[in-house]
Amino acid sequence: MNEEVLAQNYLTEYLGADSTLMQLVNSIWLRAVPDDQPDPYVKIDRLDADDVYPINLHRIWDDLTFLVRGITKVRERGVEDWSEVGAIADRLDDLLHAHEATTADIEMHSFREESFTDETLEGGDLWLHAGGIYRVRARAV
Repeated sequence: MNEEVLAQNYLTEYLGADSTLMQLVNSIWLRAVPDDQPDPYVKIDRLDADDVYPINLHRIWDDLTFLVRGITKVRERGVEDWSEVGAIADRLDDLLHAHEATTADIEMHSFREESFTDETLEGGDLWLHAGGIYRVRARAV
């Protein structure tokens, strides 16, 4: 089993099922976001992955890190309002920090290793990013 695929599926489904988060964003994307996607949205990127083998080739889990963040476009030039993207980041942290779950496919737990903010300039538009880097340990069941 590929724990990374299972963890990605779990994260997108778990976050998408949260009505509070979905009132703050239009959608959740894994890795790539279409150019015509209306903001705000959540983007999930896998940063790192290692299989953990304590004895021989018995893999006990996949140790992954994901950058999970909300993204919004600045609407007014010269006015960077972090409140909207900050509220998304706060909700993501409520959902993912110290989180444990077991489904029919996966056992996993997650916690935030560090917060994340960034600004990007794309096509002349300024985008604000806020969220965190989350450690996810996942095991297929």
